[in-house]
Formats: sequence, structure tokens, C-alpha cells
Amino acid sequence: MRKGLTLIELILSMVIIGIVFTVIPRLVMSMNQSTQTTIKEEAMYDAMAQIGMIINLPWDNNNTQNSQILNVTAGNPAYDCNLTSGYRIGGFIGGRNCIETTAYNAGPIGKEDAESNDIDDYHDTNLTADKNCSATLKKGLFAIGTTVLYVDDPATIGTAVLSTNPKAANQTSNTKYVLVRVGYGSDSQHKGCITALQYHSFNIGNIQINSRNWN
Repeated sequence: MRKGLTLIELILSMVIIGIVFTVIPRLVMSMNQSTQTTIKEEAMYDAMAQIGMIINLPWDNNNTQNSQILNVTAGNPAYDCNLTSGYRIGGFIGGRNCIETTAYNAGPIGKEDAESNDIDDYHDTNLTADKNCSATLKKGLFAIGTTVLYVDDPATIGTAVLSTNPKAANQTSNTKYVLVRVGYGSDSQHKGCITALQYHSFNIGNIQINSRNWN
């Protein structure tokens, strides 16, 4: 009865063990990379869907009831409505909803009621402000945080620059800055930002197009 391995069997065993220890770590690494790519793709699609939904909402809660351009407290004065002539800079008479007799003000950032029916209702600070997009309250593989701020209005003379400089808490402007950020969730093994999408929305009222029947 043979009690040992031949040299050929020993060599073959060592080769098989070497292949196993070489291939398995690469398979595990490949699976991890595939999982991370899947998380990134899903996070990107969700972020695009979220910002796409947000930018199609009314600019402010008062726009859900009134179509006119709203008054602001600290915006560029050049964008104010001229109620006497009925227009504002960049518009034509009656074409920018400046002829309403009742003045309505732009509201503060945040939800006014249980419904999410305007842009700033989606303001959410569940991601910290650092560059790592840390998830502070949400669980899961990734977390989405939306920030909506009043920012400085573009200049009307020279080069128009879109600002991300926030106004004070009690100030409103004609420009809302929307930032949708996606970071890895607290249950994920990864950390950091996945992506960030930005959008500027302006106080132009709800555009209404008159229609007439052809006879």
C-alpha cells in the first residue's frame, strides 16, 4: 500500500493550489468592482431622475397659485418688475407676467405643507456639506441629498456668471441654485462622492400661452 505522493502528483497539487490562490482573489476583486459600478450607475440614474423631476416643478410655492413673477428681498434690482409699464428687463410688455395688481413674495426654502409641489420643497440636508458626501441619516448602498438655495442673481451688464454664493437665511433672490449630490450610504463599504448635478432656476413666473380657435 502506497503511503505517499509521487513527485508528479506533488507538483500537480502545488500547481492547482497556486492557480486557486491566484484566480480566486481576482474573481473576488472583479465582483467587487462590478458591484461598485452597478451602485454608481443606479445612483447616477436616480440623481438624474430626481433633478429632472425638480426642475419641472413651479419655481416657488406662490407660483402654484399665481403665474406672475414674484417679489424678492435681495435680488438684482434690474430684474424687478415694472408694474407701470408691465415688463421687466429682457421681456416685452405683458410678456413676463408683471402686470398683476397683487404683489406676491417669493417664499422661504423648504416645505410649506405636506406636498412637494415646488422646487425648494426638495431641499434636504441628509448629506453633509463636505466633499465626501457623507450620509448622516440615510441607510443603504448610496444616499441622495438635494440642496436648494437662493443665490446671487447674474449681472445684467458684461459676462453673466451663474453664482453658487448663498443669500442670508432671511433673504430671497431671483435665482435658486439646485444641487443634487450622491454619496455612498452608511451601509456601503465605500466612501466618498459618486456624482453631483447642478441647476439654476430663475424667477420668471409660469409661462402661459394664449390660444384662439380658428374659424
